[in-house]
Amino acid sequence: MSAETPFVIAVDAGGTHTRVGCFALDGRLLSRVTGAGGSPNHNDDAARNVARAIRSALAEAGLPLEGAAALGVGTAGYERPGSNQHGPGGGNAWVEEVYGLPGLECPRVIVNDAVIAHRGALGGAAGIVVVAGTGSMILAIDEQGREVESGQFEHYAGAARHLAFTAMHRILTGAAAEGDPFVARALAHFSAADVPALRAAVLALGATDRQDVKRIYGALAPVITELAGVSATADAALADLVGRTVDGIALLVPLIAARPVPVALTGSLALSDAFTVCLTEQLRDRGVPAEVVPAAADPLGGAAILALDAARAAAP
Repeated sequence: MSAETPFVIAVDAGGTHTRVGCFALDGRLLSRVTGAGGSPNHNDDAARNVARAIRSALAEAGLPLEGAAALGVGTAGYERPGSNQHGPGGGNAWVEEVYGLPGLECPRVIVNDAVIAHRGALGGAAGIVVVAGTGSMILAIDEQGREVESGQFEHYAGAARHLAFTAMHRILTGAAAEGDPFVARALAHFSAADVPALRAAVLALGATDRQDVKRIYGALAPVITELAGVSATADAALADLVGRTVDGIALLVPLIAARPVPVALTGSLALSDAFTVCLTEQLRDRGVPAEVVPAAADPLGGAAILALDAARAAAP
């Protein structure tokens, strides 16, 4: 790839992964890499992880950082006006530390990761996007371009670790039936011989870094979605979290004119078959005038659209 190729940089920074792509100005993908998490809510080393991912993507394409025409970023932890989700303190001042890379002098567009997920999935059309992975957000963008998240109604559906919290609570309170396959998987996950030992292992996490605790619980989420349909504990936990997700969607539906309201999904939990099926069923059973639709592009594609728009706006 020639260093003279005009290009933009797109970043999708979540709690588990940072995805970076370099795109030519005609939209062609020049390189794509995946690095460690870039959300300051979940990664104390977010700035280092993002910088490494960006430089890796540039190296893969043979492009200089100084040559970027624009940077488009969607990042978990970026606070939206009115949101009830808060970053690492100081509003969004932290973005300068993470994205103020020496030599990067181009226009920058930095938004919450739900915004790029919406832009990529729905292509600019009005609708709702559900983000559920390491983090969680439900965001509507209406026909006038106004953004409203369910958190502005003091709502929070929950993410992967919250799904695990509910399932674990059922075990620790005795609500899980003997022989439930999730119990055995949870015991193995915490290296516990029985439920009393599991309780002790959970209490011992009090001495563990909070970010690591989130990951320990979050790693159980794929087990829960895998066991959907064969574990009553998994089914109950999934139904609970999906029910809260439907609540969030229902709060936002009146803001969108289209019927049914298109709902796109992104994030490792939301994209699991078990979550998608459960969400579709609950929307139908509760009579919410919304339907799950396939995403036109992934969140990195949404970040690329923002970057390309910024580059075109800045062009002489």
